Amino acid sequence: MTRRHFFLIALIPFLIFGIWHFLSPTRQLKSCQRRLLEAISQKDAAACARLIHPEYTDPWNFTAADWPDILLDLRKLSPILEINLMNPVFDGSNGVVDTRLQVKSMGPASEIIAARGVELQETSRFLWKREPWRPWSWRLVSLQNPALEIPAGYRPGRIGGDPPF
Repeated sequence: MTRRHFFLIALIPFLIFGIWHFLSPTRQLKSCQRRLLEAISQKDAAACARLIHPEYTDPWNFTAADWPDILLDLRKLSPILEINLMNPVFDGSNGVVDTRLQVKSMGPASEIIAARGVELQETSRFLWKREPWRPWSWRLVSLQNPALEIPAGYRPGRIGGDPPF
């Protein structure tokens, strides 16, 4: 065997470790969580659609079909929106992200959004689901935050000039 063969044999464990590290569920979950918050901040409906599971549910009775209208409302209320994770805890084996959210907003409803952002100081729980054979296929199944109150009359996509809350 030549030096090249020894080098290739020694390289195999590094390749295996690199692939394992890249495909780790927690790493992929972190990436999907980051992409979701970026998509919401940028109000990118197509990017959100790729990350929201068709069976999405939450305590406010929104579904996956409501997300494009929610983003449309956010575009009207807050053209500039930034959402950051504060002290996130990722559980890649169960698909759970527990975190507080920090919301920064500029626009017609920035004061209202800032006030609602204070409610987000409570821990928000993001529940994710993935296809077992695709480690990067995480999709959001539910979002929970008991402190966040959304008015009962609000339905996504129906905001005109003034916010209903």
